[in-house]
Amino acid sequence: MKPPAVARLLLIAMAGEHQAEFVAGDLHEEFLLLCAARGRQAGSRWYRSQVLRSVAMLLALRFRSGEALHLMAAAILAVAMPLLLLDRLWRFVYSNIPLKDGLQRAPEFRIVNLVCVCACAAVCGSLAHTVHRAVGVAVACAVAATFALWLGSSITPILYAGAVILAAPVSSLITFAWRKSR
Repeated sequence: MKPPAVARLLLIAMAGEHQAEFVAGDLHEEFLLLCAARGRQAGSRWYRSQVLRSVAMLLALRFRSGEALHLMAAAILAVAMPLLLLDRLWRFVYSNIPLKDGLQRAPEFRIVNLVCVCACAAVCGSLAHTVHRAVGVAVACAVAATFALWLGSSITPILYAGAVILAAPVSSLITFAWRKSR
């Protein structure tokens, strides 16, 4: 039997490369024993609760080891900075056109930003060597994109924000998977 997939991915994303295998293995053993004794639903509920209880401590361990800081720095440089710089560029362009400053920006603005963010996140994903690192990079890209959108323009359409926040980690994971398959 396999534990809940979303909880397992969260565990891998929050634990560092060195801790993820051990923690996931221990939780999986307990999950199997609990499933045999009480059933799959009870085992899945217990697994999810253990993962949620462990997230803060695993994240703290990851920050203490320095791994999370490297991932966040790379994601901020690769995803958040280009997104913020493009936003500043579009603000400058629109401020120089009479009667256009403050108006809704053209859809091309959002498409260029989305393509740029996906390309930068794909570069980050291609640099990951293990699945644990790739998942960590994907989470860091999503956090960096959210941060950049929060700092950026004041009016951000919800569909655009959702697309950017989802496209950054997906493109990094796709690039990692493609690189590993070769």
